[in-house]
Amino acid sequence: MAPADPPDDSPPSARAEEGVVRPDELDYTGSERVAELSDGRYVVATDNDGTPSADASDGGSDSDDDTPPDDRGSLARQQMARYVSERDSDYGLALTAAFDGEIAHHERFTDDVAAAFGELVTWYVEQIDTEASASEAIGILLLASDTTVSYPANTVAAVLREHGLTLDDSIADLVEALKDERLQIPPDE
Repeated sequence: MAPADPPDDSPPSARAEEGVVRPDELDYTGSERVAELSDGRYVVATDNDGTPSADASDGGSDSDDDTPPDDRGSLARQQMARYVSERDSDYGLALTAAFDGEIAHHERFTDDVAAAFGELVTWYVEQIDTEASASEAIGILLLASDTTVSYPANTVAAVLREHGLTLDDSIADLVEALKDERLQIPPDE
C-alpha cells in the first residue's frame, strides 16, 4: 500500500490481528491519493509522485471524440517532438501529409543535412500527381513558388563542361546547347 495509506496515527489494524478488515479501513475517500471526480467516481493515484487531480482527464472514454481537436493536435505535436528528438541523428523529420485526399507518411533521420533535404523534396514531388520527373517537378515548384535559389559560381562551369562549352563561348552558344533539353543544376557528372 502507498506510504500515505493508512495514516501513521491510525490504530493497529484488526486485519493484522485477526485477518478481518474493519469498515473504516475500506474508506478510501480520506486518502490523499484519491480525488473525487463526481458522485461515486474517483481518481486514484497509482504512483508516489503526487495527488491526483479531479480536474484532470478521467480516462473514462477510449474515444478521442471527447477531446477538442486543438488539444489532440497539441498532444500529437508533443509526442512527435519527443519521437524525433529521441532518434540518434543530427537531423530528423517525421511528416504526415495529405495529397488529394490521401495520407502519406515520411521519416528520415540522418547526420547529413543535404541528404535529409534532398530526400524530403523528392518524396514530396513523388506524392503529387505529375507526369514530370522528380527533378523537373522540383524545379517547376521552386520556380512557381517564387523561391530564389542561389548556386555557387562553379556550378556554371560544370554546366558549361557538361555541354562541351568553355568560358570563351557565348551565352548564345549555351542557349543553343540547351535548346533541346532542360538545364540541370548541378549537371550529371
